[in-house]
Amino acid sequence: MSQAACGTPPLPPPLPTPPTSCSTAAGRNLSVAKLQLPNNECSWALDHPELQKGCFLSRVCQHAPPKECQYYDIASVLQNGPTCGLTALSMLLNGQPSAKELLAEAAKQHYTINGEMFSAYNLCKLSQKHLTCEFHEGILNCEHIKDRLCAGSCFLVPYDADVNHAPCKKSGHRAHWALIVGYLIDDQAEFHVLTRHGKTRNLAVWPLSALSESNANLLEFAQPKGYPDCNFLLPAGGIDGPLGLRERAIIVNGVTQAVVKVKKNNDL
Repeated sequence: MSQAACGTPPLPPPLPTPPTSCSTAAGRNLSVAKLQLPNNECSWALDHPELQKGCFLSRVCQHAPPKECQYYDIASVLQNGPTCGLTALSMLLNGQPSAKELLAEAAKQHYTINGEMFSAYNLCKLSQKHLTCEFHEGILNCEHIKDRLCAGSCFLVPYDADVNHAPCKKSGHRAHWALIVGYLIDDQAEFHVLTRHGKTRNLAVWPLSALSESNANLLEFAQPKGYPDCNFLLPAGGIDGPLGLRERAIIVNGVTQAVVKVKKNNDL
């Protein structure tokens, strides 16, 4: 459960280093300085530095504000070991229980050995002990998923992660878990998801179509390069089976963290 290389657009120039930072109520260090980006890119998001940075890096809404955007203020947590799914779940739970505690719980239920979660069905069952969850089967780029995101649901989603952690298609060889914390509809009406995961503290902005294609391409397990000697627990039928990862996701309702709503395009 790591990242992989495949075709990516040219990287933007590096962000300027913000001069000041402070600790937020969520207990994490975030920049409070407004970013001064080249050519005033993403200036509509000056009051939302994490979102501004995510849109700048993803080349989303560079020169025009989104039509709609909202997301939950959920603190990032970096994963330790192959625990991306458990770490994403712990983020939703404000770190209580921690990913380490969830690992002990999942191992007791024989869902995992080292923290890997190659069964979306089992991660859903584990999540249901702590949250109100539903098991989703089918493509992600559909009206049902969009409607649920707009209504305030979060999602736990498996996908293949590229070198920059964005969705790619590597047949499941770089399987990773992400937490979808919100959505953005850009000025061209393209639907994007706002995402956190255990490999970075950055808020990511990805096209829902790209995430959906990556999720649907989870076909086979490959031994993670960082863990050549570890045994991993696979579900019956493999990761493309009914208990696996392909075209599977977990819908989470009743999220308790504060929601951030960005003004609509015609309100700016």
